[in-house]
Amino acid sequence: MRIERLTARPDDVASALTRTALAFGALDQQLRRHPLREAVLFRARLEAARQCAAVDGFLIDPWQLAASLEGLRPHIRGQDVYERGSEVDALRYAFEQYQWLARASASQEDRIAEVLSRAALPVGRLGVLWGSALAFREWIEGGEERAPFRGALVRLWQKEGVFGGLYPVTGAAAFRTGSSWDERRWLPTWLGALEREAAGIRDMVHTLERSWRNARAQAGDQRRNSKAALAIDIIAAHPVISASTLAARLSVSVQAACVLLERFGERGLVVDVTRRSARRLFALKDLAPLRDTVQPRAQVMSGRRRGRPRASADTDDSSIEGKGTVHDFMPVEQWAPDYSELEAAITEIDCLMTKICL
Repeated sequence: MRIERLTARPDDVASALTRTALAFGALDQQLRRHPLREAVLFRARLEAARQCAAVDGFLIDPWQLAASLEGLRPHIRGQDVYERGSEVDALRYAFEQYQWLARASASQEDRIAEVLSRAALPVGRLGVLWGSALAFREWIEGGEERAPFRGALVRLWQKEGVFGGLYPVTGAAAFRTGSSWDERRWLPTWLGALEREAAGIRDMVHTLERSWRNARAQAGDQRRNSKAALAIDIIAAHPVISASTLAARLSVSVQAACVLLERFGERGLVVDVTRRSARRLFALKDLAPLRDTVQPRAQVMSGRRRGRPRASADTDDSSIEGKGTVHDFMPVEQWAPDYSELEAAITEIDCLMTKICL
């Protein structure tokens, strides 16, 4: 007996569709032309990559991913090689999820185009939210991976005019262990996950705005023609920024930009996230966790140059304790095996076998 699948009805998704549409509209209105938009999207993409990796079985620290994206060496934790290797694998997987959401490669773009073409029919027939939900289910039931559809969703929202940019809202929580795959239950679950992700980005905007305003207020007691407040605006608008980039944005010298950054650092407004003396990157103090995940640079011995140290010509090997000169080491005499006893035993066995045969 064949049991037909119960498809979702409008009553099953109407309220979830309304709440999600309102949450999307509020987020788009809040971020449209917002001065901190790029910084918010950077944080949101980190969180989205973390959620996608966690649902797929890989737990990471998002700040480690941020360090990798900015060209820094993240500190890999773990008690042994196995734990550190597992953390590296998880970080690599999260980086791939970030690529799907923000910086897709050529091969990933081909897969995303395939997803968009397959989702065009249900989206055109049922609308962007309901149609994309059904297309997502069909994609998964066809044995495909989740990552290509997640990347396609980010582009679908912008293509259909839902968002004014590539906002990383994918509803990853709907694929957690224990979630019902029944269509009438899963569709509202996925729409609810989209709503919560949009609300989380809005909360992130409020947090960054408070940090920005506090830093601007504390940096404002300067001369009338000071560019300190403008410098805070520029630093807040970038996830991380270097002194040369800040100088170009402010139209000042790099030395003047370094003076501002040092002053902000003394007041606790910005932090150096690189933990190095050259090519440093700065950010507002709420990115301090990024600094904690960056691996410090190895200490260089004073007076030592790069490469293998030279052998000193006046070094006497015999003066080193436990060491002798090269002439003290004699080659070991080559071992020559003696097979005489073995050959005698074989001869005796041959004689015995001959007598037995006779």
